Amino acid sequence: MGRLRKRLRSLVIGRWNDMNTYAHVYLSPHLDDAVLSCGGRIWQQVQAGERVLVITVFAGTPALGTPLSPFAQELHARWGHPAYATTKRQEEDLAALALLGAEAVHWPYTDCIYRQTPDGRFPYASEEALWGEVHPAEKGLVAELSARLAALPLIQNGAVYAPLGVGHHVDHQIVRRAAEVSGHTLTYYEEFPYAEDPQAVQAALLKGRWQAELVLLSEEALEARIAAIACYRSQLSTFWADVVEMAAAVRAFAEQIGGGRPAERYWRFTSPKTG
Repeated sequence: MGRLRKRLRSLVIGRWNDMNTYAHVYLSPHLDDAVLSCGGRIWQQVQAGERVLVITVFAGTPALGTPLSPFAQELHARWGHPAYATTKRQEEDLAALALLGAEAVHWPYTDCIYRQTPDGRFPYASEEALWGEVHPAEKGLVAELSARLAALPLIQNGAVYAPLGVGHHVDHQIVRRAAEVSGHTLTYYEEFPYAEDPQAVQAALLKGRWQAELVLLSEEALEARIAAIACYRSQLSTFWADVVEMAAAVRAFAEQIGGGRPAERYWRFTSPKTG
């Protein structure tokens, strides 16, 4: 555990070794999104000898004394101290990505519930606001993230994977917007388990014409994805009663997507809708 924490401290500041370049970079809004949605493909890419990096954007801990909205205070009463909760989630993420063979970077931006507008207001101070529209005051954050993403350490023709925004969480919308203006050609992943709702997927695909990409998974890849998701112990109860229920849900959705064979579905933007 001490070695893991030492590695955590080096990663959480959000830097990578300039000598390292990657064939695949996944942008994860939170500490589990990429693994939940893309764990099988990540495992297969690593098994093929390709280097994979997962960047979690909103992985930071609010500074001591940061003002909190009543909504954030209510969540803290449920989660415990934010520093402990974030550190625990970071360690879970490192364990999950180590299992898949991918590398991790944790950027220090905080979750939307902690962010404030320049005049001190909390733009996301309710459960409903988390799934609403991005506040205009976040334009600067989008620009800052986009500038950082423009400098991703990719090999020539390397691939960047961004969240599609299924479920419409504001942090997912922000990462998608930042990626779209960063200059990279993107492959979008649909966020599991929100993608279990076909209407939520279609809502995320409204603005434009899209081409689906089906990635078939080996049984080993599916099992690796399930095992990696199980590393996020603090988050499982958000969606499932236990690991057994999670594993069944992951397998059922993967086989539904693949028409009886396990698969993950990705999307590429082809053109704006006309008419």
